[in-house]
Amino acid sequence: MKENYPFSELVDADVNVLIFPNLTAGNIAYHLLKEIGGIDVIGPILLGMKKPVNVLQLGSSVHNIINMATVAVVDAQLKTRIDTTTEVERTSWWKKLKKKKK
Repeated sequence: MKENYPFSELVDADVNVLIFPNLTAGNIAYHLLKEIGGIDVIGPILLGMKKPVNVLQLGSSVHNIINMATVAVVDAQLKTRIDTTTEVERTSWWKKLKKKKK
């Protein structure tokens, strides 16, 4: 890699990201690596969106669905970073509940 890309910061780094020229090439490599490596693959994951967006492929296993749901929850939590207790106390149903207890 040093010969072809001497300017890259990733030359001596331990990198685990693959970039492909189009979706078809990416899908082929994705499935090949999954089968050959015998590992769990999570994705595809869309980056750069204002809200978390994840795609499940047709025929996804329960394991894949749980993995993707976990990624979506963590992504949403990191993007919001709100105090959930404060937010719940601001809701109208919480205020009504407090009035009933009095």
